[in-house]
Amino acid sequence: MQFPKDETGQILQEMFDAGFDFSEEYVVDFFALFHKEEDADAVAKIFLRRIDEQEAIVKVENRKYDHGGKESDAIELQISKVLPVTYEAISEFEQDYKRIAEKHNGYSDGWGVYMGEDGESEEDLEEDSYT
Repeated sequence: MQFPKDETGQILQEMFDAGFDFSEEYVVDFFALFHKEEDADAVAKIFLRRIDEQEAIVKVENRKYDHGGKESDAIELQISKVLPVTYEAISEFEQDYKRIAEKHNGYSDGWGVYMGEDGESEEDLEEDSYT
């Protein structure tokens, strides 16, 4: 499988090389950082409305994010959505989230897919679901 030569493509290539199963949909976590909690809350409300509109978002959560001392404290907003793990699907949602975050003084901070720990059974993953 070949992926574009950007950061998302590189991550997907590494996942492919590690044997990731791209035939399934997964909960994909997208992250953005904000300096003010009210900005993160405004963006969270946008995505909570999308849940009400039946978009496949399963989690909207913010938390404090300390990445290097008091002056660099931030609020991290995680949006988790069920998606096929394809370059197109991830890039499309990531760009949408980035656009909304930037309108509220935030910035995109990447994405990830939780694939479970070695030795976890499918039942264990269900208990740790993002619902």
